[in-house]
Amino acid sequence: MLIAAQSILRRTELRTEYTRTSIINRNDFNKPYTINLPVEKPNRKTGLVSTLETDSNTHLMSAATAPAMSQPPPPPGPPRSASKNISNSINKKPAPPPPPPRNAPPRPPPPGNQGAGAGRAHPPPPPRSMKRPAPPLSNGNVDKVEVKKPRVPLEFGKIVIKKPTVLRDVNSFHRKHKVGQGTYGEVFMGADKVTGEIVALKRINTEQEENGFPITAIREVKILKALEHKNIVKLKEIVTSKEQNGENEGIPRNVYMVFEYHEYDLTGILQSNEIRLSQDHIKSWSQQLLAGTHYMHVNKIIHRDLKASNILIGKNGQLKIADWGLARSWNEDMKRLTNPVVTLWYRPIELLLGCKEYSPKIDIWSVGCIIAEMFRRDGLLKGIDGESSQLNLIFQMCGHPDINEWPKIGQMCPLWNNYEPRPDEKPLPCKLAKVLKQRLPHPHWMTNSAIDLIKNLLTYNPEKRWSAMEALKADYFFEKPIVKDSSKLHMKFGVDSVHELSVRQKHMNMRAANGSRPNPTTRM
Repeated sequence: MLIAAQSILRRTELRTEYTRTSIINRNDFNKPYTINLPVEKPNRKTGLVSTLETDSNTHLMSAATAPAMSQPPPPPGPPRSASKNISNSINKKPAPPPPPPRNAPPRPPPPGNQGAGAGRAHPPPPPRSMKRPAPPLSNGNVDKVEVKKPRVPLEFGKIVIKKPTVLRDVNSFHRKHKVGQGTYGEVFMGADKVTGEIVALKRINTEQEENGFPITAIREVKILKALEHKNIVKLKEIVTSKEQNGENEGIPRNVYMVFEYHEYDLTGILQSNEIRLSQDHIKSWSQQLLAGTHYMHVNKIIHRDLKASNILIGKNGQLKIADWGLARSWNEDMKRLTNPVVTLWYRPIELLLGCKEYSPKIDIWSVGCIIAEMFRRDGLLKGIDGESSQLNLIFQMCGHPDINEWPKIGQMCPLWNNYEPRPDEKPLPCKLAKVLKQRLPHPHWMTNSAIDLIKNLLTYNPEKRWSAMEALKADYFFEKPIVKDSSKLHMKFGVDSVHELSVRQKHMNMRAANGSRPNPTTRM
């Protein structure tokens, strides 16, 4: 019986089909591969084994998980080449799918599993949540998860909105007598109607300007708002009138700058016979003038109109630099500046020779002239007929410039060729020390240290001319009598108040009474 069964098996032709169906749908990557292999089923009558093809959707159990006794003997394998292809195709892993879009609908469940494998079908996946799940734990360690921090609004600090400044009307002050007059306005003495404080009201002339407001006044306001020093005049406020300029609509006809009031200016003091000065006044005011000049130069501001009438003195002995109409900011890169600045008697030699690339040293020359004027109680360089006369007066007093001492005079000063001594002409020597000792009310006050100070302030070459800081270290301020503080100065003068305008009017009235011609040496 056994031999007959073996012979029948030899003659039986076993057909084996090896097919493999791969999953093409990208959304079903989690489904296992389905392999259609023959399943051996014994015949009840003959006891022989025949082949029966399973349904294509039936999932096969892995040989590793199935019991060993339940497996029938393996059928004869396919050809060698075919088995290799089948094993390669089975072991090959599919490429990972791309991540689904964030708002994509949930993946549909796999097709309905029927037949023998229906009980082992995978359950449908749960609906996908819009929130990304937390990463899994691996080996007991928590993976680093980048957590998005909530957006924090930027902090810009406190925003302060200030109420617009409303300018007071000029009628808030009692306007009294005039104390000064210049090219760009007039100065009056005034009093606040509410507090009674005495102030100086400087009227800005807006009618003569085509643009409505003088640029000099704008500069003056800007600079005075930036500077704050005990030797610089303080701008308190600006007041206007209700009347408007007819030619420039929207601009008040009268605009006043309100300053602190000072009873004296230096010109009025020096030309008043009722006022007696001492060495203490000259030395203290010279030091205060240099201190204020040093402060503005450190802050890159040049005054460009320092003169005795623009130096205010209060009853407390404190000196203030005023009239900042020609002042401006300055830096070393400025190549073309306005040349005709500084009043003629106080104008430095480089400006008289046409220099336009100047420095704050032009103010130092003016300071030297003012200090010399305090000793003499009169101007040092009082030119009459314009710039040529002023230059000749400087040459006679200080000599001709030396090329060795000022090598760049030809480059800086385009007019130097008109005044340079000819080869057959002998240059004039410097006589400044001799002149400074002449015509002095008190000759012994002009010490050698004082002469040395003035000479260094009136040096021709701006690069060698002393700065305000160097002048403050001069020996003159450390010799006896020692410099006194302004509060310790004797300020009980014979007059309560005096300014240049009142002195000039007084002199004109005296000349008119005597029938003499007015003095042509007016300050320009």
